[in-house]
Amino acid sequence: MLDGTGRSYTWAGENGANPTEAVDRGLKYCAERSKGACTVYAVNNVVLNGRDWKSAAPSALPPIGRLRPEPYWDNKGPQAAAGLIVWSHGYMSGRDATTSAPQAQAMNFTMNGYDLYRFDRQWIRDWPGDATALVDAVKQAKAMGYRRVILAGQSAGGWVSIAATMRGAPVDGVLATSPAHHGEVKDMRDTSFARSEWRQIVGGIRKGPRVVVVLFKNDSYDVGGRDNDARTAFTASGVDSMVISQPDGFVGHSAAYNASFGAKYGACLYSFIETGTRSPPCN
Repeated sequence: MLDGTGRSYTWAGENGANPTEAVDRGLKYCAERSKGACTVYAVNNVVLNGRDWKSAAPSALPPIGRLRPEPYWDNKGPQAAAGLIVWSHGYMSGRDATTSAPQAQAMNFTMNGYDLYRFDRQWIRDWPGDATALVDAVKQAKAMGYRRVILAGQSAGGWVSIAATMRGAPVDGVLATSPAHHGEVKDMRDTSFARSEWRQIVGGIRKGPRVVVVLFKNDSYDVGGRDNDARTAFTASGVDSMVISQPDGFVGHSAAYNASFGAKYGACLYSFIETGTRSPPCN
């Protein structure tokens, strides 16, 4: 948002396929702060240059299997884009997460020319089927001409990204934050089952893609020991990997949604996935 003086910027984020609420909230906040008229500079990655944001909506590319393009997002297509990043959201019972925003660290890829698609599952009833659908979609994206495909996800989305890679999705990188799918530990009758399935999916990935797993302290979905499980599995298979366990200042299952996590770790996560470079604070 840009105020009438041309000197003050602010931004607003909002979940949802339609940017109306974010635009309205941002304009209101900007006007209150600047005491003047404000205009919209950009919506998502679409710079308006004075156009009305509704008339400037980019043309949506077609779905790729069960993947759909991020709403109101200027994707370039497989020939022009640097690659494709697929965001897979987490899941909360009784809540539709298909309109939730990707985490901030995913934006390091879009800022470097990646297209952004989503793997949405309003209800999770068929984990193997979801993982297989993601495998098929990645294969289709590669066949369309995307040079690189990155899977990124939170919680259930992180888990299905790893599971799809284990099942042979031809991806170039995986970024999984707080991967989980067995619910909260307090509700588990037997935590060994969740731990065993975790060992199975990380142990099934073969050398090829670079893989990042981020686990946070006081995560109510984490049965414990999964950082060492992942390191052991990736060492045995030779997977180029990074396991970030309990980084200081970030607590809880949804800690990666904190914008400061993306600000602190986004650049080094991107560099590792793209080039294998290990730099602070990721190394």
